[in-house]
Amino acid sequence: MSIATDTGMNPRNESSPPLVAAGIVVAALVASYAPNLYQLGLQWADEPNYSHGFLVIPIALVILWQRKDELKFAALRPMALGWLVVAAVLAARYWSFERNEPWFENISVLPLLAGLALAFGGWPLLRWCLPALGFLIFMFPLPASVNLYLAGPLQRVATLGSTALLQAFGLPVLAEGNIIYIGASKLEVAQACNGLSMLVSFITLVTATTLIMARHRPSWERGVLLASTIPIALIANIIRIAATAWAYQLLGEARGQKVAHDTAGWAMMPIALGLVYIELKLMNWLVVEESVDEKLIIPTTFSAPTRAPVKKGV
Repeated sequence: MSIATDTGMNPRNESSPPLVAAGIVVAALVASYAPNLYQLGLQWADEPNYSHGFLVIPIALVILWQRKDELKFAALRPMALGWLVVAAVLAARYWSFERNEPWFENISVLPLLAGLALAFGGWPLLRWCLPALGFLIFMFPLPASVNLYLAGPLQRVATLGSTALLQAFGLPVLAEGNIIYIGASKLEVAQACNGLSMLVSFITLVTATTLIMARHRPSWERGVLLASTIPIALIANIIRIAATAWAYQLLGEARGQKVAHDTAGWAMMPIALGLVYIELKLMNWLVVEESVDEKLIIPTTFSAPTRAPVKKGV
């Protein structure tokens, strides 16, 4: 005879309520940031300098997919600290909204995602997704104040660098302010030619390449590659301006501007990528990784030779 233990209730997965609650919270946050993402999309579509923003989120997802084997689900531990971070970020976002600071309001999504990762999986989940979260910063255009602060110095560097390059190749040029005089022609290095927009796009491209394609290379090579993005972008912009000046000299100011200006602008990214390729080749030539043959390894410890036991006569 058996005793019935059925209470009339079907067993349920105990993890279902937390998952449902988490899904509701994430859906509410996505709906809250939808207007910000929509405005970012309009800016990517209207400004060619930031059109790479459409690629940032897909590249971040590829980074997470490549790191999927490094995620240990057994080590995930939700932390209440993550929800405190989320609350603090939402408060800061409200403050930015009231002060009409759209850039800070938009970029608040990054610490918000970090707080959610901490809340759902603790430090292991946050460490796993941190490279992808860091890459998402490239989908935000630079603040207007940063553009104004960097435009002047970059414009001056482009003028002086291109002038020095042209003089090194024997072309008689003279720079006054941000105007380069080539014989009877003059080339104005406008504020739009400072290379800042190309610099942002190039850093985005090289960072994505480093995180996806060069992730198995030595850490020092990846660090050198990332650190060299700024000088390489500046060199590419200087080469573009110098090529335009040569066109002014050979074709005249009117025809040179029509033929060379846009063509040299399109060539900036291929030039920069070519310099990156040369840099990788130089690192491969200068640093040779030695492979050790196990057969040639000399043991550092020696054991005393064993001797056969000596039989004693009876």
